[in-house]
Amino acid sequence: MGEQLMDQEHAEHDLSERRVVPDWRTLLRAEIDQAIAQGQGRWSRALMAVAWIHLLAFLVCHALNSPSRASDPRHILIWFLELVAVFVAMRNFAGKGWFWSPPAIHLVGRLWLTFLILSFSLSTLNATIGWETLWFKAAWGTLSSFLFATLAWLITYRFLILAFQMYFTALLMARFMDYNNIIYGVSWWLALMAIAWTVRRRETTQAGRIVGT
Repeated sequence: MGEQLMDQEHAEHDLSERRVVPDWRTLLRAEIDQAIAQGQGRWSRALMAVAWIHLLAFLVCHALNSPSRASDPRHILIWFLELVAVFVAMRNFAGKGWFWSPPAIHLVGRLWLTFLILSFSLSTLNATIGWETLWFKAAWGTLSSFLFATLAWLITYRFLILAFQMYFTALLMARFMDYNNIIYGVSWWLALMAIAWTVRRRETTQAGRIVGT
């Protein structure tokens, strides 16, 4: 009888510890909130800068687009300059070590780099198969949907809204292929600006809490 009571007490103690210890998703969100609070507005400004850089790059690609040319090396140059501009903007607004610290931001950064690598892989596959149909840009929309869905499972389910947005973006790009640069650029601009404004509200809230204490 005594052993049964002791086993029951141990079981209740273990159960209480499991309830107290937060899950990894809660810890991940808490770390991101802490980074936002300590950023003093840097993260929202960085995201807005990236949004405008991305939109400008794809508007330029649309202006350079010519139906008579299946591929244009100038597009590769524009994408490379966009990538450099994004890294410069993130360094200037988010800080020198934005990619590495904290670990939660580093995880999001690695997902973003993986997204870029896979995007380049899709364009390379399209070039290998042939430029008769520019399907890789519509596939970018599907890949973007996967990226935001992954962020939804990791951070917050609100990213599913952007995942659905990119799903329909891919459909629009496949339907209106002559305007796929504009569609993709505007869709990502909307997504990044929405994230930036959400981060901005959290920055304001966190700043108000600090002042209140």
